[in-house]
Amino acid sequence: MDEPVMETPGVDAEETEHFKPIGTLFVLAIFVATIILLWGSVYVILLSRGVTS
Repeated sequence: MDEPVMETPGVDAEETEHFKPIGTLFVLAIFVATIILLWGSVYVILLSRGVTS
């Protein structure tokens, strides 16, 4: 049995199938960049204190 497809008025069926989560990718990129910057600052602090030598 084929189930009816829910369609949003004013939106093509092809557009809903190829939805790209731009906002989610943006938030993920900000999160990853923040983690990298924080770890980078920890690394620089350790280098300046001479802990890694």
